[in-house]
Amino acid sequence: MTRADRATGTSRRRLVLVSIVLASLVVGCAGLLQNVGARWVTRQIGEELDLDEDQREATRMAVHRVMAAAPLVLGPGIDLLVATVDRAIAKGFDEKNMLVIEKQIDRLLDKAVGWILDEAAPILATLRDEQIDNAERSLDERLKETREELAKPPDERSEDRQDKFVDAIEEWTGGLSDTQERALRRYVAVLPDEAAARLAADEKRLADIADTLRQHPGASVVRQALWNAWKNREDWGANTRSPEERRAAGRQTLFYVYGLLNAKQKDHMSEHLHEIHAKVRSFLGAAAGS
Repeated sequence: MTRADRATGTSRRRLVLVSIVLASLVVGCAGLLQNVGARWVTRQIGEELDLDEDQREATRMAVHRVMAAAPLVLGPGIDLLVATVDRAIAKGFDEKNMLVIEKQIDRLLDKAVGWILDEAAPILATLRDEQIDNAERSLDERLKETREELAKPPDERSEDRQDKFVDAIEEWTGGLSDTQERALRRYVAVLPDEAAARLAADEKRLADIADTLRQHPGASVVRQALWNAWKNREDWGANTRSPEERRAAGRQTLFYVYGLLNAKQKDHMSEHLHEIHAKVRSFLGAAAGS
């Protein structure tokens, strides 16, 4: 489900909330599963932000605290979310259970982001202008892929979007029939493409956060600026759908996809969900012991 939602637009990993916040920690999340340890995470963040020794030590201590608290902060919410999604897979997705799932996801993400920002803001507030410039350039480079995609001819972009969507669904279902794939491609082909507006919004958020940091206003102002960027992450500006409209459309897409699936494919979705859950639980356990 998460991958399918992600594939309808340019992926959520571009959330520039993370901008100058622990970007390497977020981008390197997959690597953390194999490289759990405060030293490794600290090194990634230190290189991204070009931290000095004092800042690296503060980051190392912050990462230790974050990783040690991860099972308590995130574990119960993740377990509840997985149980809710698994029940919906078995019984069927509808407006009611999707709204519950969305609320659980929002609550979990807000808790995680707020908790990370509490640790990150005091460190980010110590960044010098040249460090901010370096981080802004590095993070802006992460948007390069989107710019390259937007430069493609419309037909090629449409085909790429269809390919990504089908690939994401197949990862969850274990495969699709030719009839199912054709139906999904037709569906995705007519979805609105708001990638350009989203890129512009991400670029503006990144620039605004960097400008705030260059004023060196103190940790509380830095945290509030980053929190505001996070809470407004789904606002892509004028002439785009509202966050509420986009979420409603996403629910309709999920309902459509689910309606195409057979019992075996739904079982595979449940199995894949529990595989991901097991990896997350393993990561949280390793993080607590690092």
